[in-house]
Amino acid sequence: MKKIIVLLLAMALFIPSSVLAQGNSKTIVFIPKSTSATFYLFLVKGASDKAKELGYTIDYQGTSTETDLAGQVNLVRNIAASKPAGILLAALDAKALIAPIEEAIQNGVPVVMVDSGVDSDAPNASILTDNYDGGYQSGKLLAKMIGEQGTVANLGIQAGSVSAQRSFGFNDAMQEFPNIKLLPVQWTDADAAKSLNIASDLLTSNPDLAGFFSACAPTAVGIVQALSARNMEKKVKVVTFDPSPEILPVFEEGMIHAVIAQDPYQMGYKGVEFIDKVVKGETIDEKDIQIPVYIITPENYDTPETQKLLQTPDKF
Repeated sequence: MKKIIVLLLAMALFIPSSVLAQGNSKTIVFIPKSTSATFYLFLVKGASDKAKELGYTIDYQGTSTETDLAGQVNLVRNIAASKPAGILLAALDAKALIAPIEEAIQNGVPVVMVDSGVDSDAPNASILTDNYDGGYQSGKLLAKMIGEQGTVANLGIQAGSVSAQRSFGFNDAMQEFPNIKLLPVQWTDADAAKSLNIASDLLTSNPDLAGFFSACAPTAVGIVQALSARNMEKKVKVVTFDPSPEILPVFEEGMIHAVIAQDPYQMGYKGVEFIDKVVKGETIDEKDIQIPVYIITPENYDTPETQKLLQTPDKF
């Protein structure tokens, strides 16, 4: 049922790819890391709202998984060739996307990075989350939750990806607690089923496991399923990135103990604003923006600041 709801939301928010015509200078294309991540619905909503203000439309295209790096590289090149007004891009890899981004800009197509950037000054602007700091804060928080002792697991997204910084930040925080045993990072490809299998294996081999760090929402889903199968969901602490629609119910039930929230709506909103500035030949005063993370806990869950970040796209 949740998948159906997400698909209906997507249909309501996005313009079909067939609408993107060659040379359509009023269409901005958003390319996420994957179309299966509900997190990006929030970003596209922000982009759609600003696009409506400025007279653009948003087209949403991407690979279905976060492992298809070659697919994203080819997609950027193909979309740039169609000459849209601009591209919003969440890069799967900080280096592999540099060349297609440079090619797009050289051909007159503005590119603004959102969520995940690249190791280059080529993009016209970058509006990103401080992934390392988010992971570091997650580590400090989880350590406090487990009394600064015990065994913890780090389930990351993909080695070499931009989001791997979340796991690196978490690991660095754990080094500050000598009584915590940190297991090697396990990479999940942001896949719930793979995360379930990994979490299950870790619980079997480490029956005293005290906490999990999850780098994204799908991974948290797999972790919770593994814990629920063993009736351990209230015993083991879980901290995850991204308050996506599938995460909030289990957070409210107490199976996830903290959520690291980004502000994807603002990423999309500001991203379109910056593309419009480039199109009009205006100067972008602040090219690189780092949006700090916001930590959601049961104590601040009902505050206006938190609830603003938890507005699902159908409620905007």
